[in-house]
Amino acid sequence: MKILIGTPIHETKDYAMERWIQNVSRLEYPADLLMVDNSPTPDYVKKVKGYCTKYGIKNYRIEYINFDQGMTINEKDLRIEKCQEIIRQEVLTGGYDAWFSWECDQIIPTDSLVKLMNLMNAGNFMMVVHNSWARNNPEEFNPDMGVALIKREALEKHGFLADEGFEHWKGGDRWFKERVFRSGGNYIDVYGLISPIYHLDK
Repeated sequence: MKILIGTPIHETKDYAMERWIQNVSRLEYPADLLMVDNSPTPDYVKKVKGYCTKYGIKNYRIEYINFDQGMTINEKDLRIEKCQEIIRQEVLTGGYDAWFSWECDQIIPTDSLVKLMNLMNAGNFMMVVHNSWARNNPEEFNPDMGVALIKREALEKHGFLADEGFEHWKGGDRWFKERVFRSGGNYIDVYGLISPIYHLDK
């Protein structure tokens, strides 16, 4: 499978970024990398490029998008959805078979992508969503797509922006999963297949 690792990034996650880039460089399965930076200014892009150089990552691209950083919480969700839509379009136009959604504050074992691919192929799933724990509470499950593998077929049918004709648009990762299911697709939520997952908060 031709895989694109894609994630939104922001300078507020710099406490985790270098460790995450190092983690990406050690991944056992080869994949391209797209980071969509939504920091207040494009200055952070240069710093992340430095991390990529340090750890020998060459097959990557960083796209910067400018947002009003004085957003409300709901508007911040829209910012993430815009980043996800950019990644989705890259999968579709770049000939990728799947998107490996991997948040830049989660450190995972180097064989994680292989495990997700094996499970996806064994069950013929459109999505394999590996849940972890909330960053601020290790006893609270986080059901978002922090570590998830999403087939091209799901991304061909569904986007992340409120322009698909839904009367009551909800947005967010859970709404994306719900729409995949409603349209006759399938996905699986998994806990414990990948261990350990370190959801960094500092």
